[in-house]
Amino acid sequence: MAGPARNPPPPVVVVVDDSEIAREAVKDTLESSGYQVVTLESAFGFIRTIREKSPALILLDVGLASMNGTKLVQLARQHVGPGTRIVLYSGRSPEELASDARGSGADGYISKRTTGRAFVLAVQGYIGGFNPSG
Repeated sequence: MAGPARNPPPPVVVVVDDSEIAREAVKDTLESSGYQVVTLESAFGFIRTIREKSPALILLDVGLASMNGTKLVQLARQHVGPGTRIVLYSGRSPEELASDARGSGADGYISKRTTGRAFVLAVQGYIGGFNPSG
């Protein structure tokens, strides 16, 4: 029989947002729910980060100053495994976000108006489809 069961590491969430307030709020909320969170303020270092961290979820601000978040979706798809969910994260209207998500190939979106427990549940909804065994 094998040794004691080890708990799997917490899912990694990469957050790309040029708003420090938004990054910190997401990081605090998700870390308090057991996620490991890596934040980036721009597209700089994005590819290296997602390759190294193998995130379960990538949250992308649509309105990045350095690069449009929808362009980052296409870049991310080239560098992550099929289990990684890529979700747009913005203050835009749900209709705009739904359209952006469809147009970019993202798995969906979460509004920046979604906070606290509702935000954690939205993240869990996307990561729920994540299968760590491949």
